[in-house]
Amino acid sequence: MRRPIKDEFTDLPVSRQRKYQLRMQRDKRCTECGKPAVQGSRCVVHLVKARERQRIKRGLKRRYYNTLSYQLERSLAA
Repeated sequence: MRRPIKDEFTDLPVSRQRKYQLRMQRDKRCTECGKPAVQGSRCVVHLVKARERQRIKRGLKRRYYNTLSYQLERSLAA
């Protein structure tokens, strides 16, 4: 059996998912998959997915090409 993790998040009154997210954010990793975060708290893949999910949810048709997710996506493609 694994030993429990003892760190600054252990005794917080939050769910284990939130503790996982806080640990990933502390280590500069994607809060969803654990890959290295490019900037912020997500990797490029999940940043793009979140952007598209928000566009659908809000019913937006216009695209703002100068936002961070588009810039990072372009830099990976180049």
